Amino acid sequence: NKLADRGGDGGNWNERDTKPPLSAWAIWEIYSATKDKAFIAEMYPKIQAYHDWWYRARDNNRNGIIEYGATRHVEHNDEFGNITFKVQYPTGAPVGLDLSSCTNEGDGWYGCAGMALYQQVLSVGGYADMDIGAQHGAGWESGMDNAARFGFIEPEQLKRYADKTYGGDMAKARQDWNVFFFENHQDDGSLIGFSIDQESVELNAFLAKEKRILADMAELLGKPDEASRYREGATQLADYINSCLFDEASGFYYDRQIAQGDLPDANGCVGKLLTARGRGPEGWSPLWAEVADKEKAARVREVMLNAQEFNTKVPLGTAALTNPAYDPDIYWRGRVWLDQFYFGVKGLENYGYRSDAQQLVNKLFSNAEGLAGSGPIRENYNPETGAMQGASNFSWSSAHLYMLYRNFLKTEG
Repeated sequence: NKLADRGGDGGNWNERDTKPPLSAWAIWEIYSATKDKAFIAEMYPKIQAYHDWWYRARDNNRNGIIEYGATRHVEHNDEFGNITFKVQYPTGAPVGLDLSSCTNEGDGWYGCAGMALYQQVLSVGGYADMDIGAQHGAGWESGMDNAARFGFIEPEQLKRYADKTYGGDMAKARQDWNVFFFENHQDDGSLIGFSIDQESVELNAFLAKEKRILADMAELLGKPDEASRYREGATQLADYINSCLFDEASGFYYDRQIAQGDLPDANGCVGKLLTARGRGPEGWSPLWAEVADKEKAARVREVMLNAQEFNTKVPLGTAALTNPAYDPDIYWRGRVWLDQFYFGVKGLENYGYRSDAQQLVNKLFSNAEGLAGSGPIRENYNPETGAMQGASNFSWSSAHLYMLYRNFLKTEG
């Protein structure tokens, strides 16, 4: 997918975002098989540079807890760096909302720019629909493109949520699904890009795991001071994840919504947990990264194995059945993606629940259409029927199926 100035057209290209920090894990797995110390010596500074980038470019309040976001890009901001968005008012803009600076794009849509106007639009409400380039970029950066946690929900789903939660009050309901953005700047004041207004549980779990891997690499390379610094950082980050990103009432981990000027509570947490947007696979990432407390891991296991939550015909979908934005046909709001499935069952195994993980793996291989036969390996699968979905001959599905086979199904000899 190429931008016009690169010789073509396209929408979802990597200039708009990065991807989750999993390269250290992959590199350490390679080293574990090859014992090639020279490879680690070559890759260590590159992983360090990428690790540091997150804290420079995606930590708006500088509390060491990272947000997903989007780069400075023509699809995210105007030439002056102002965030851009489109908003729809089929019967006209509300009284008192000045859209004179926006472009009328027809059918009630306005193309607008500026953080202050964006925040005013959200505050006034009354719009029928909205499209924000940076919101898409942040979703893509996570890999969970249109997940509920990033505020994506269909209009009819939002209506049901409003009816159930607020007696039909759409304005109140929409507030639970609104997303805000922060501008991130270089030291010289130039715009780097945008952070979405939530501390991500799985991004920070990945970074905690990456700190431990960097510590292992530092020890291997004879850098004890760096190893100690990374281990201390991993411990501090794990403490925050368990103190601030876990909800005792529902027994699951969530992102935390933050705002500029938030003051930390007695536990050092800022903002509020995004429990309203339901449960997704981000909630078991602390188990995969081995940062979850044992007691909290046991609570997450209960949710994962609950047939009314994630334990469907093909289990561990990208949204729980109880998620307000759940739909078995929507990309990252129901379908079973095999990377997230792998993180889930591996996380269970990490905390001593191998038999549970084995049962879920058996369920996947038995019920995902074509896997037990000669069907093509697909991008994702319907959690309720097992039907093939998405692209065929999908490489990352293939890679995770091989890891699942090797870890859970392959017998000795």
